[in-house]
Amino acid sequence: MEAFVVGIMIGVAFGVIVVGFLAVGAYDRGFNDALHRRKAWRAELVARQAAAQRMLSGYRKAS
Repeated sequence: MEAFVVGIMIGVAFGVIVVGFLAVGAYDRGFNDALHRRKAWRAELVARQAAAQRMLSGYRKAS
């Protein structure tokens, strides 16, 4: 009976460790993915702002 309880405790401890590593890995992948999406979003925003600025300066010169 003691061997069964020790086996259950070792199994639970091993499971917690494995799930912990999987959770940290998933968090890291998600963080990196979000960081790359933000970089792309920021680059597009800067490009749109530059295009809008050029368009507005063209309107000012034409006035």
